[in-house]
Amino acid sequence: MTSLIVFPCMAQPNPKAPSETIQYAFMIGTWDCVIKSRLPDGSTKQGTAVWKAHFILDGWAIQDEWVSHDESGKPAFFGINIRSFNPVLKKWECRWLPAGTLQWKHFLSWKDGETMVMEGEGEDQRGAFVDRNTFFDIESDSWSWRKDRSYDGGKTWHRAIATIEAKRGKP
Repeated sequence: MTSLIVFPCMAQPNPKAPSETIQYAFMIGTWDCVIKSRLPDGSTKQGTAVWKAHFILDGWAIQDEWVSHDESGKPAFFGINIRSFNPVLKKWECRWLPAGTLQWKHFLSWKDGETMVMEGEGEDQRGAFVDRNTFFDIESDSWSWRKDRSYDGGKTWHRAIATIEAKRGKP
């Protein structure tokens, strides 16, 4: 005889987790996203994605899954993110793993007024950069996201090189 044990996904943070764990709770659920990216030549590209998030580790962290689609609507790019609040740093530690590279990217994140800000480093064909991703206009059924990038350690920023408009989708 085979038994199946089902553990429901946590819909809220663990009561023993840091109180800041609620700061990213706005992401919990399924989100239909419209993405706009500014290309190096100045043109823009638009696409769609589904972003799903849920509490993991008994409500101590959040995992989100990203699937963007090509022009025909087929899944084209995948990634996961794990977010947990570090009470020593008083910031969130976020680890992003994009499919294809399988190289973990590290971001620190914090609440800034009514926004959530993430910063991390990377490198592309132009060189080393700092990305600043900001979640803003956060409502129960929608939120916005903007990526700014600096190639000089944060002295100057290329604003809104990518944006996302997220609307609550069906589970």
